Amino acid sequence: MENAKLNLLEEYLLIALDDDKGQFVTSSTHLHYGFAGAILLELAIRGKIAIEDDKVKLKDSTYEKEMALNKAIDYVKENKDCSVKTCIQHLAKKANELKQDTLQRLINKGILKKEEHKILWLIPNDKYPTTDLTPESKVRQRLDDVMLHGAKADAHDVMLLSLIDVSDLTKEAFRSKEDYKMVKKKIKEVTKDVQVSSVVNKSIREIQAAIMLAITTSIVVSTVVSN
Repeated sequence: MENAKLNLLEEYLLIALDDDKGQFVTSSTHLHYGFAGAILLELAIRGKIAIEDDKVKLKDSTYEKEMALNKAIDYVKENKDCSVKTCIQHLAKKANELKQDTLQRLINKGILKKEEHKILWLIPNDKYPTTDLTPESKVRQRLDDVMLHGAKADAHDVMLLSLIDVSDLTKEAFRSKEDYKMVKKKIKEVTKDVQVSSVVNKSIREIQAAIMLAITTSIVVSTVVSN
């Protein structure tokens, strides 16, 4: 079994999955751009990338254990001076492929299982129900502590909350109706640069702000085009 510690990609997908049905609870547009953001933010937290003049710069090209991160490293390496928006859009287009690695890691850790389904006996529609709720429950409790009980957020928590907010997952992450109302008002405050300056370094704050702007813009454009 792989190391039980969860990265940002894994925590994001667990929040986005319905535990029993094994299906994602947000639209594919929100999910794919949110997952693309999770990849870049995880790379930023690990010191792999930085943002300079709205360009994604590779600072460390050594590979990690996760294939999704390595494919992103390869893309940034091959596309020097790629803008944040372009990078987000590329990773979002590849999200179906990239998230398979993360889902498999969660299966290997005994957290999810894979159920193979087809639509009209032809189109694959696999599901990933939760088999061990403990890791996700710990993530949810940690976010509850930050948002509802005044616990100090670290860089990882702030990044995850940013992704939850931009991906329209706040109601799923905070299921209590009363908690959701409170969190909805507070979550943008918690993820603002001025609020996280003491726990997130300047480089990661700049990356977070750039990625959130790129995701928001791309989601709006994709939604308008699809409609």
